[in-house]
Amino acid sequence: MGGPLGYGPLVALTSLRRKISVSAALGLLLVPGCHAVEQAPPYAEAVRTSPDDMAGVQARTVTVATDHSVVGYRYPMLGGAHPMTVETRTRMARRQTAFLEDLPDRGTPELHQDATILAASPDVVGVRLTATTTVGAEETFEAHTLWYDDDSGEVLPWTSLFRDEQAIRQAHMAVAEVLEEGYNLPTRQLPGLVGEVARGGGGEKDGATPGTASLDEDATPSGDPRGEGRPREPGLADPERAREAADHWAGSPLEDLAFSTAGGLAVRMDPSRIPSAGRTEEVLVPVEPQDTEELLSELGYQAREAALSGNNADDDLPLGEELSAQGHTLDCARLKCVALTFDDGPGEHTGTLLDILDEYDARATFYVLGSLVDEFPDPVRRMAEEGHELGNHTWKHGDLARMSGNEIRKDIKRTNEAVRELTGSVPPTIRPPYGSLDGTVRRSVDQPLILWDVDTLDWKNRDSDAVSEYALTHSVPGSVVLFHDIHETSVQAIPAVLAGLHRQGYHFVTVTDLFGAPGLEPGDVYTDAQVP
Repeated sequence: MGGPLGYGPLVALTSLRRKISVSAALGLLLVPGCHAVEQAPPYAEAVRTSPDDMAGVQARTVTVATDHSVVGYRYPMLGGAHPMTVETRTRMARRQTAFLEDLPDRGTPELHQDATILAASPDVVGVRLTATTTVGAEETFEAHTLWYDDDSGEVLPWTSLFRDEQAIRQAHMAVAEVLEEGYNLPTRQLPGLVGEVARGGGGEKDGATPGTASLDEDATPSGDPRGEGRPREPGLADPERAREAADHWAGSPLEDLAFSTAGGLAVRMDPSRIPSAGRTEEVLVPVEPQDTEELLSELGYQAREAALSGNNADDDLPLGEELSAQGHTLDCARLKCVALTFDDGPGEHTGTLLDILDEYDARATFYVLGSLVDEFPDPVRRMAEEGHELGNHTWKHGDLARMSGNEIRKDIKRTNEAVRELTGSVPPTIRPPYGSLDGTVRRSVDQPLILWDVDTLDWKNRDSDAVSEYALTHSVPGSVVLFHDIHETSVQAIPAVLAGLHRQGYHFVTVTDLFGAPGLEPGDVYTDAQVP
């Protein structure tokens, strides 16, 4: 089996942990005011894999710098619309909105968010999300983890890794013991929930210890520690119970846990709360494998096995057919989203518009004329490659309401094919020219019909300032905003639109992202995705 837990790489990983521990101890000699000690504090090496270093996975890194702030983020692209990608991006987007809505009057605050892989296998994907905020000389750091369970198809909190809440309580006790014995921290000085639990409180609801009732019923038999060969216990394997437990244990250091290279847990603690930790960016408290063994849920065992196997991405991972595929990445039901749409192109100004959109990592929807697709192939290909959405705006801007059903079908099909030949995909939606449609149009098309709720009238008023002001004044969460990229003045208005909406915490998405999937029905007409 290769190791005491049956994982082949365990011996090599443990050797690496020992080397790092020795290096950390020797490093104390180089810090002024520090003295070498006979034994370094207990140390865990966490299994954390950068998405840039993971075979088969691509990461997207974005930085938007303005005169009032800098926001940056990196996330792994796990295939179009993968639940972990959507949840990771959505949480980062919500954090970014909160940051931008609370900017101080002075300075240029910065928010940088990152995601690293904690575990990856056909059964589970674990991701650690971090956020570092800098305001002047003050810096704050936040971290938590998410776990995708392929069995349920849901993204779950850290509590899902544990058998029940009693197991969570025992994990806190294990951390407390390490801090007391390894860091010489008296029980009365143990920080946060770790201290509360160690002192006989913490983690209790209505005067009772949570999970106690289910512990006897659902505890893993001693002869079968992993619970293999039997149904998963109801405990925290139930997504709703796992989420309730996460709310109950909010603020726990276990929110930022990883598996250690030794096969146990590595729990991050704030070094400022541990005086004996010395000068270090983080304290990773080890919970040894023997202390972890009976605490994990089946998902926890699967996550540990994935972490210790090296998080090697391969064809068996539940990450979609194309790991780097562009697709639905934001849940706009939980965000301030707006869809910027551009009609009648592509044209000579479309390339400049794409450059402008890229500065804000903005996704837009282009309702193209089929007759212009072959005339401007490069912008069309670039739209698709950069994650924008192409919509069908008929072949030559014909009034669909004046056509027969057969004429409508031929026109839409011809434009669909022109786009598909260049991009490989058929436009998911249609925008009827002039917004003109009737029952015949609705019955004759196989795609949703998208109108708008914010008409900038840029085709009529060729004034960039007036266009941008109208868009900024009338856009609300869920808006579909109409522009035309064939007009230079319209393209010149977009920098101000992006800057103004970004400052308000908006996110720029495609039409299908705005409405969500599968939120659009063929033949139905939509103007916006505003929440009533």
